[in-house]
Amino acid sequence: MHLRLHLAFLLALCVSWPGAVIAQSYPDKIIRLIVPFPPGGVVDITGRLLAEELARELKGTVIVENKAGAGGTIGAEYAARAAPDGYTVLLSGAATHAFAPWIYKSIRYDPVKDFIPVTRVTEGPLALCVNASSPIQNLDEFLKVLKGKGDAVTYASNGNGTYPHLSVELLGQVVGGKPLHVPYPGGGQAITALIGNQVQLSQNHIPVVLPHVQSGRLRVLATTGDTRSETFPDVPTLKEAGIDVTASAWFGLFVPAGTPPAIVERLYQATAAATKSPSLRKRLAAQGDAVVVDGPASFKAFQVAELEKWKKVISKSGLTLQ
Repeated sequence: MHLRLHLAFLLALCVSWPGAVIAQSYPDKIIRLIVPFPPGGVVDITGRLLAEELARELKGTVIVENKAGAGGTIGAEYAARAAPDGYTVLLSGAATHAFAPWIYKSIRYDPVKDFIPVTRVTEGPLALCVNASSPIQNLDEFLKVLKGKGDAVTYASNGNGTYPHLSVELLGQVVGGKPLHVPYPGGGQAITALIGNQVQLSQNHIPVVLPHVQSGRLRVLATTGDTRSETFPDVPTLKEAGIDVTASAWFGLFVPAGTPPAIVERLYQATAAATKSPSLRKRLAAQGDAVVVDGPASFKAFQVAELEKWKKVISKSGLTLQ
């Protein structure tokens, strides 16, 4: 009996030993954090803040590489094809891992099979805004207009297939209205159009709208998270108003499929520690984001649920891109 127990212990030790060795030696070279969007944007800022803190936790070097284009899918494909050794990590979100498979006629990666989710990092609700001069004063009035006038209501987004586009598609599908979509090249242009009364509303990222709310040019009617935004604590959520819509822009870390579990766990634990930094949390809060670190299993379940959720929305909208 003792011999069997001893052999079983040795077998378990042999199986776990390679993983333990990998985790102890990792990292021994530069980690590239791939941001599949241009420099200077919210995701890029998040990536650079996180890279700095991860470098401290991992006692190594973490650099950000921007590989933008095609709604983030170029950078996602690049990360999917990288060696599964923990030295290429993707920071991305719904654009590449929940929207893209249903929007683009073909993408050259599978958002589930080609990646291992490490953890979510942030999520941030959007703000439903109208021009401050609009006669619409609150959410109830907005819903009456949306249901009554349908496609006579125009809204600006940051482009086809973006959160400010698809979140309004979802809202319209839930409440039974069909506002007219007016896409712009980015958030700045969308909000400029709203301020100029070229459109009637935009449901946009908080960092994009915040300066214009503070200056009195925009009015926030609601936010799209599960709970009220810390940035706009006096503004109700859509869910509070009885509208079953949640559309928080989330971002997390992914590594290529085949990455050793010990490295995935090491990255998760390092991220959990890194995001406890008060300065990082303060900077993220300033751009309307909250820290959400949930680990590989929970993140995978969340991502798969998001894929199914947005598949229905996008299919119903009829949106397709080349």
